Amino acid sequence: MGIQFKNDVTLIRHAFVRTIERKKGIGSKLLEHLCAISTTPVLIGTWADASWAIEFYQIHGFRLLPEDEKNILLRKYWTIPLRQIETSAVLAARNWDCKTEG
Repeated sequence: MGIQFKNDVTLIRHAFVRTIERKKGIGSKLLEHLCAISTTPVLIGTWADASWAIEFYQIHGFRLLPEDEKNILLRKYWTIPLRQIETSAVLAARNWDCKTEG
């Protein structure tokens, strides 16, 4: 699991736990640590079809953002192709205050 400080947000990047090591609290501890060291609101991008990942983040207090906000944020904070924007989801930490202007 990685972290990227990007302007006024923190992005959680490449969050994976080996299949054999899942359900042992490793991902939860990593996410908790990264959120603790973040000084800006945390955003997480993942595949929209990755329901297990979305559920994991929701259990940890993140909320799935609506399509229009997701599209703006993916263009603002990530450098990804249009097709990936269409097939992605963005989740935000509790302290997210909808910074989609501009």
